[in-house]
Amino acid sequence: MKPRLIQKPALAFLVLICTCLCGLVFLLAYQQARGSAISRLHDEQMIHAKQAAQGIQDYFSTWTGILSSMARMKEIAAADESGREQMEFFYDAHKEQIRAFTRVDENGIVLVSIPQREAAGRNISAQKHIQELLRTRKPVVSDVFRAVQGYDAIALHVPVYDGNRFRGSIAIVINFQNLAKRYLDVIKIGKTGHAWVVSRDGTVLYSPVPGHSGQSIFVNGKSYPSLLAMAQRMLQGLSGTATYTAPADRDPHGAPTRQLAVYQPITVGNTFWSIAVSSSEREILASLTAYRNRLVLAVLILLAVGVAASIFIARAMLIVKEEEARREAEAELRASEQRYRDLFEHNPAPMLIYERATWELVAVNDAFLIAYGYTMDEVLSLHLTDLYPESEKGKITQVAAQLSGHTYVGEWHHRRKDGTEFPIVVTSHDAVYQGRTCRIAVITDITERKKMEKAIEEESRFNRILLEQSPDGIVIIDPATARFINFNSAVCRQLGYSREEFGQLSVFDVEAQETGEETRARIAEILANGRGSFETVQRTRTGELRNVEVNAQIINIQDHPVYYCIWRDVTEHKKLEEQLRQSQKMESVGRLAGGVAHDFNNMLGVIIGSAELCRHRLPEDSQVQKYLEHILKAAQRSSEITRQLLAFSRKEIVSPKAVNLNSQIIDSEKMLCRLIGEDVRLNFKPATSIWTVLIDPSQVDQILMNLSANSRDAMPDGGTLNIETSNIRLDPDYCRHHSGCSPGDYVKLTVSDTGIGMDRETREHIFEPFFTTKGLGVGTGLGLATVYGIVTQNNGFITVYSEPGHGTVFAIYFPRLHDAEADVEEMDVAIPSTGSGTVLLVEDEEMLLWTTTRMLEEMGYTVIQAQSPAKAIGICDQGERIDLVLTDVVMPGMNGREMAERIRAIRPEVKVLFMSGYTADIVAQRGIVEEGMHYIPKPLDARKLNEKIAQMLAQ
Repeated sequence: MKPRLIQKPALAFLVLICTCLCGLVFLLAYQQARGSAISRLHDEQMIHAKQAAQGIQDYFSTWTGILSSMARMKEIAAADESGREQMEFFYDAHKEQIRAFTRVDENGIVLVSIPQREAAGRNISAQKHIQELLRTRKPVVSDVFRAVQGYDAIALHVPVYDGNRFRGSIAIVINFQNLAKRYLDVIKIGKTGHAWVVSRDGTVLYSPVPGHSGQSIFVNGKSYPSLLAMAQRMLQGLSGTATYTAPADRDPHGAPTRQLAVYQPITVGNTFWSIAVSSSEREILASLTAYRNRLVLAVLILLAVGVAASIFIARAMLIVKEEEARREAEAELRASEQRYRDLFEHNPAPMLIYERATWELVAVNDAFLIAYGYTMDEVLSLHLTDLYPESEKGKITQVAAQLSGHTYVGEWHHRRKDGTEFPIVVTSHDAVYQGRTCRIAVITDITERKKMEKAIEEESRFNRILLEQSPDGIVIIDPATARFINFNSAVCRQLGYSREEFGQLSVFDVEAQETGEETRARIAEILANGRGSFETVQRTRTGELRNVEVNAQIINIQDHPVYYCIWRDVTEHKKLEEQLRQSQKMESVGRLAGGVAHDFNNMLGVIIGSAELCRHRLPEDSQVQKYLEHILKAAQRSSEITRQLLAFSRKEIVSPKAVNLNSQIIDSEKMLCRLIGEDVRLNFKPATSIWTVLIDPSQVDQILMNLSANSRDAMPDGGTLNIETSNIRLDPDYCRHHSGCSPGDYVKLTVSDTGIGMDRETREHIFEPFFTTKGLGVGTGLGLATVYGIVTQNNGFITVYSEPGHGTVFAIYFPRLHDAEADVEEMDVAIPSTGSGTVLLVEDEEMLLWTTTRMLEEMGYTVIQAQSPAKAIGICDQGERIDLVLTDVVMPGMNGREMAERIRAIRPEVKVLFMSGYTADIVAQRGIVEEGMHYIPKPLDARKLNEKIAQMLAQ
């Protein structure tokens, strides 16, 4: 019994020793495996982090270089029209990568913003990255911010210099989600691995965990000290590895888990971010479960070595069964290999097998030999890289080295035996071939597909060029909803919308002539006929009405009929047609008046001659003498009317000579005083050194008498009649905006009164023969028609400016008598486009509003239009940047001075320049413009207007 008792404790001690040794081996082996797994994880994480960091750095470096090149362009520094066109072109070329393109001046004011043009004039100097740009004058990158369109964005600003002078910056806005998707979303390590990025102030810029993006890391991790410790090292710009505790991945409300992470700084312009790539420790340890189980099994086997023979016999029987199963499996494997070999050999697509360790080709099928031109012996002497061109060998070496255990699909180029290269798609996976670890690849020649893709791309590019370069607007409309499916930039320019704004509209939003029902009926008619052409009126973004010629047809896109339209703006063409019709009408009326007057003069000659013969043959006390006197007076008055008709028709026989208008007016002054009466005061303001004109002196008298008589009748209660002379030079730009005149030197005769004035309808007819506003038998209606005929007969032109209750101003231009050819060359210069700033233009005449706007824009100013004082006050109240207000004096509802006072109550610093067709003294007499206020007369001279505005803005 004693030996057995001793034997049991000894056996128990040996079992205990074996158990301890096995347990120690298990712990050491498991810890080593765990450390190796974590090390491999950190290496893989660091590769991903460095690749993402390098990609983001290269992305911003590339854009910084592109913007720096553009910043050196003079047009960009000047931010003029050419610079805006450069920016438009740049944005159109890169709009798939950037969301906005902006030019900011040295004070932080947005000069140009594309496509958000309404942002121009906005002050963004308070933004942190703008302050850093203005301080350092180096490229800066903003923090991630939420754009108004709802996406996260980043702004990259590059300084702009004009020589050595700092002129602000140009900037692009990038969609941060696109950047994250490109460099961060692709980081997937296992099921829980992900990346997150923080800015240098600790703000989480990107994280797949809901609710973390946009929050401070110190807020998200306030309950996790290990996470905050890693964040502190990240914000110091360090790189390394860390283990921290955080909420469960992608579930902020889950139980905390331990994370294994690496972190790496990202240098971005003026700042730096830090990227962290983390994975759950639980997932890494889970991958060691099989290894741990094998260790446990080994320990159990060691402990079971001394187990009873029954266990040994059972194990032997199990080995016998396993051997039988193995033999069956080998037989099945051989059959499977034979089937696989048959599939390999007879596959119509080229296939190859290469050894992973040496990259030697170990087998190819017949299709490969035919496609590549090799023999089997030649193929077996090749390596995988021999099939690739030199430009791709380095890359395929890196890719092939990383392939292990998974299917790979990629596009490459292969080279045949004769050296020709062709594009391919390769699909490969691991396989065991003849006991060697290999990969088998299937190769597809995609040459034809590439040619087709290139042809489609070229055709698409050509169509885009045709669409965008067209000067006419082109739109594609959905007939069912009348919404715009696609459109070119010309449409946006015509109607004043950005592409984003216009894309939200439909035909009903821009149609100003037809009702909704009429527009739907027109679309239905074109759908039925297949095409149609018509004219309509469209409303721009600012409310301006434009005449548009529409050519439409129905085309099918993807078996869906759409409404394809070409919009041609014919507004200016319509205006020119109207001016031509008016000119032709006046010419026709003139010819008619001349013909009538000629025949009527002949008849009057007969009447006057016959009456005179009768008078001489009758006694003086005869009763018939009185009748003859009445006949002669009526005939003489008719003769005067005939003379006026001939003057209007330019057929009156005249004797032009060199005339000084000042002398001619002084000679006529007494006659004019008697004509206008005592209640009307005559003021004559002659210009010194007035030029000479070529005209019949009697025609000057006719002009003065007719205009003075009209002014007298317009001032029944008395008033003031002003006559002024001046020299004036009209340049080609002025004549381009004012019909009926030619460039050159003129003597200007201005006749103005303080009478009752005229409305627009009356002004349009005053020069027509026999048109009069006087009572029956009071006037002939030929006075102003005669003036018009005399002026045009002498190669001059006449303008009129009048408002009801504010008097009338006639301005007559006679060409200077001299050889004007040399002077025309001196005058043929463009308006200096040196202005900068924003002008609020207030004018109730639509055509004059349009003309003045074009003059100001050619000078370089930004123009905001207002067609009424109330609208101008509303614009000032909205806070838009305005450097100067240019306003008409006399307008319906409120005069210019009252409007200016209300604007100054809102904006005391705004400068105001008054303009009027009335003379300065008449305007001053009515108390509208006082001494010290800035004033310029109409019609506006572009050069004088530019000088006046520049002088006021410089004060």
